[in-house]
Amino acid sequence: MQISSGILHHGALKPRAIEAAAFHLGAHGVNPEHMVREIEAKFDKETSETRETKLHALRTQEAKKERLRRERPEAEAVWNRAKKEYGDTPPPYFRALFLAVLSCMALGLDAIFLAPSMDILYVSNPVLQYMAAIGIAALCTAYFESVYAYYAAAGRDRNRKFTAMVVGALGIMSLATWGILRGYQMRFAAMQAGNPLGDFLGGHPALAATFYVFITVATPIVGATSIFTAWRDIAAAVTWRRTRRRFEELRAAELEAGRAVQSATDHLAAFDAQQEAACREWKAIFAQFYERGRVNGACKETHASVIRKSVVGGACVTPLAFLLPFAFIPELLGLAVLAGLACFTYFNHRRHHPSEKRYLALEHTHFAVDPDARELPEPRKPAPRQLTKGDSL
Repeated sequence: MQISSGILHHGALKPRAIEAAAFHLGAHGVNPEHMVREIEAKFDKETSETRETKLHALRTQEAKKERLRRERPEAEAVWNRAKKEYGDTPPPYFRALFLAVLSCMALGLDAIFLAPSMDILYVSNPVLQYMAAIGIAALCTAYFESVYAYYAAAGRDRNRKFTAMVVGALGIMSLATWGILRGYQMRFAAMQAGNPLGDFLGGHPALAATFYVFITVATPIVGATSIFTAWRDIAAAVTWRRTRRRFEELRAAELEAGRAVQSATDHLAAFDAQQEAACREWKAIFAQFYERGRVNGACKETHASVIRKSVVGGACVTPLAFLLPFAFIPELLGLAVLAGLACFTYFNHRRHHPSEKRYLALEHTHFAVDPDARELPEPRKPAPRQLTKGDSL
């Protein structure tokens, strides 16, 4: 059992075993009251510091629990609204992805039909024609998507709805005019190239105009509607999952914080009793080893043991002399003598001034039974007892 910093320090303030310290004091007959007071002071200090740390951790857990308690009702209300609006099951992504693919196909088809008519805008390069067609298709789609979003967000506001309808009608009229122009442009190009398509379009101008108007108007409207619907479905699915996850996380965190607060409170309530029990344990250990030191004492290491260890140390260092160049017998003997003197100085100093742990290791041992004793006392037999009146067998 080791003693932490702040108690039973010696010299360079290094920790040492309380058993060795108590045994050393008991063997020298030192009054143990100062050591007992030091143990009590050490435990009082550690109890105060540790209790302050535990109180700070408890206040942190309580603040966290209070914050979660305030946030959970709002998250629960948002979750209830999402569940009421979107249902108890999570909205699927498949429909939104399918509509997104359809909108992309519609815009691609519009770009393919629109690319040849870019000659009207003085774009003759095929690559640039397709890039311009894609840009115009995206612009028209964004236009109708914005009008649709504005109309959907208007709610019961009739003025906003009427404005959205007027803006949408203007867009449709513009695209219809653009479709008629595309039809005439296609007819003109076919006639200039001598293509029979020019005669066909000239013979059926109403059908050609209707077809190009439909292609020009329908594709951006379909794309805008599909994108808006897909975006709404994706937003619903993400909102449902996010609000549910947020509510579940807050609820689980609140329960965990409650358990942590309760555990910290119980541990803090039992902490003082634990420290008192630990202090009594330390003092009991000190008293036990103090009594052992007072009664038994320690045996001093013999001078012969020091000489024997010094000789062994010198002999172990002697082979290192062969690593030196031109090693001779005098050098070997000199190295052995120097090593032996160093070992003798060290072990002799330790013999006269042992550390407290080594002092405890040199405790004088008393054997309860001497194995060299030839005759052992026989155990005393109990005297026979006669039965008296009233006794039962």
